Amino acid sequence: MVINWILLAYATVYFMYTMILHTASHPNLLILAFGLYLISLIIPTKHPAIPWFRLLIIGSMHYLGHSSLCLPLYILTLLRDIYSEENQKKSWLLTAAYTIVFLLNVCLIKGIHHVSWIYYIQCTLYFTTVAILTRATYSTLQKTDRLKKERNLYAQQDSLTGLFNYEEAHRRLEQLIQQKQKLVLILIDCTDLKAMNTTGGFQAGNFILKQMAELLQILFKDALFISRYGGDEFAVVMPLHPGPDQLSSDSLKLKLDSELPKLTGIQITYGIASYPLECLTKDDLILLAEHNLFIRKRESWLKREEHMLRSDKLRVIGELASGMAHEIRNPLTTVKGFLQISKANGYNIENWYGLIMDEIDRMSDLTGEFLQFSKPHSIDFRIYSLHECILKVIALMESEATRFGHQIHYKEALDPVPLWMDQDKITQLLLNIVKNACEAMEENGIVRMELSLAPKTATMIIQDNGPGIPSDQLEKIFHPFFTTKSNGTGLGLSICYKIVQDHQGTIEVESEPGKGTRFILTFPLAESETYIEKAAFS
Repeated sequence: MVINWILLAYATVYFMYTMILHTASHPNLLILAFGLYLISLIIPTKHPAIPWFRLLIIGSMHYLGHSSLCLPLYILTLLRDIYSEENQKKSWLLTAAYTIVFLLNVCLIKGIHHVSWIYYIQCTLYFTTVAILTRATYSTLQKTDRLKKERNLYAQQDSLTGLFNYEEAHRRLEQLIQQKQKLVLILIDCTDLKAMNTTGGFQAGNFILKQMAELLQILFKDALFISRYGGDEFAVVMPLHPGPDQLSSDSLKLKLDSELPKLTGIQITYGIASYPLECLTKDDLILLAEHNLFIRKRESWLKREEHMLRSDKLRVIGELASGMAHEIRNPLTTVKGFLQISKANGYNIENWYGLIMDEIDRMSDLTGEFLQFSKPHSIDFRIYSLHECILKVIALMESEATRFGHQIHYKEALDPVPLWMDQDKITQLLLNIVKNACEAMEENGIVRMELSLAPKTATMIIQDNGPGIPSDQLEKIFHPFFTTKSNGTGLGLSICYKIVQDHQGTIEVESEPGKGTRFILTFPLAESETYIEKAAFS
């Protein structure tokens, strides 16, 4: 401390002054007192008796030296003793003791009648002022130091979890690598936290982050440090001990794969990298850990997608089975009823033969369409003209449209429209949509067909001026077994949708009640090089 050197210097000046001017009454005792004072300053100790011992020595030096020059030594020593934290509570007691000892020595040296009361008051004010200023300075410096520590703490820690933040994690990791500390870096990502914030709000997410921080500190007690690495990511740095490979440790995998997800209730993914086994620099270490984290995230995402796809398939199979059972049950019930009636009439089914056969044909058509919809079948892809398919559909539907009193208007493209297609399937697709349009319209309806070209796609628009489709039914028209017809199977548009998918196209529907329905079909145009290559492998 600087104050110690100042005290040593002034004590030495006072000692030399009294010895040279021969003011000391007992030089040997003054030398002893001076030595003890120097020792009390040099030896580092915080014993509570030291300030009182030092006061006793100063009082002895004052009395033995017989000089008023000892006053600055009193004041400086008092300032040094009450500035320390352990003496703050007894600072006023020390100040009073210093004041009394100094004035008592003055009385003994000069005589009580030779000192004015004003001098006593001045000396008392000196010591009191020193105590007040010292306490105020100490308090201010303590507050400044505390604020500085808090500011440094906030700069290093994450305010939510209390762990080190991203910047501090990088700084500490750099220090550990500079110290050649063998370590394992684990990056942990809370996979489900974003979804939890969406459903439960940010408070639910913050609760999980705090819980995760507490659990990491419990599970990884030996960690060199733990930090909140990002919004929903944490970094744990573990020491890498010599011996068995830490990366394949059963204990570490158990904590990350089982204990942590079980305790938090959310899914986590993690990436691990080690220094110096796998990387030699901080940046390479972080890059490898983030890469391993990405690989695990990708694997987890693929597993989740596979599970969702399997669930969707099972749901669709259930819907198909339910719809198929419902559609077949109705004609079976009808046939069963007619057979029961025929039994009562001596098994004469002549009167109901036509109705029974109609129901049987209906079941046959239904199962045929269902097999066409669900059974995998080969598709004969070749380059055909979409314009020729449309002309064929118009020829097939013209007589039926005329029977209903409808007209079909076709606006063809000026350029040829080559598509890589199964001609029969595309014809079936267009035929189904045009037939539905004719059946939906009342008399004297118009079906408009328009074919247009873009640089890489062909667009086919089929529009009618029928009653349209209600908005609540528009999203269901491609669902299997959904139909608004009394005698429909509900598989026609589902088959259309599948044909469009098989041809890498898109199908959209726009409809407004009272103004008709509009189907927009888009297909990629054939590119000769691409499809010659495909044909070679088909």
